[in-house]
Amino acid sequence: MKKTSLVLLSLVLAGAASAEDLLKPEEHPVVGCGISFATPIQAPAQNATIDGFRWNVIYGENFGTHGCDIGFVGANRADASGFQLDIVAGWDDFDFTGCQIAGVGNAVLGGATGFQLAGAVNYTRGAFTGFQLAPVNYAGSLYGMQVAALNVNKVVSKGFQIGAYNADLNEYSGWSFGAVNYADRIEGLQLGALNIIATAGRGVQIGVINSAVVFSGIQIGVLNLIGNAEIPILPIMNAQF
Repeated sequence: MKKTSLVLLSLVLAGAASAEDLLKPEEHPVVGCGISFATPIQAPAQNATIDGFRWNVIYGENFGTHGCDIGFVGANRADASGFQLDIVAGWDDFDFTGCQIAGVGNAVLGGATGFQLAGAVNYTRGAFTGFQLAPVNYAGSLYGMQVAALNVNKVVSKGFQIGAYNADLNEYSGWSFGAVNYADRIEGLQLGALNIIATAGRGVQIGVINSAVVFSGIQIGVLNLIGNAEIPILPIMNAQF
């Protein structure tokens, strides 16, 4: 029992040491290329930064990759840039700049600039600047264009959206085209079957049903609701300035 405990303790300490190494910039040698069958079966070790080319046969993980990163699943624990092509998924713990293409999904836990294309979902926790294309797109904040069945932006965003459902959970400036467009606050255009402004908006709503709590602009649709208008509900057209 004592021997088993010592073995387990050694494994835990080894894992902790590996995690600590990943946090030390001086412990990340830069190499031109790398190959990984399935981490940790790879060369160079996962604490290295690849500046050139990486091939992930099944799963590859490095501190960062700058250049061409292709394979089944690829992960970077720091900033990455260049071209990522993954059959299943690409994962970046910090910022990414460049082009990401994945069969299932792309995930960036920092900010991203460039282009994301996925078979299922693009996820950027921070600010995304560029173009997202997938069945589901999520950005902490958007500065660019999204095309998806579902587009979601969490904080202040500016751009252009095309989707079945567009959800802007904070302030949005731009155009939204979809079956359902929802914005907490918006300045711009909503064009869809159902357009909703939860808090306040300014611009134009065109749809079957248009609804805004506080609004400055024009609504065109079958049913138009403006909470702060003299006549809150009107068919065909409503306006408030």
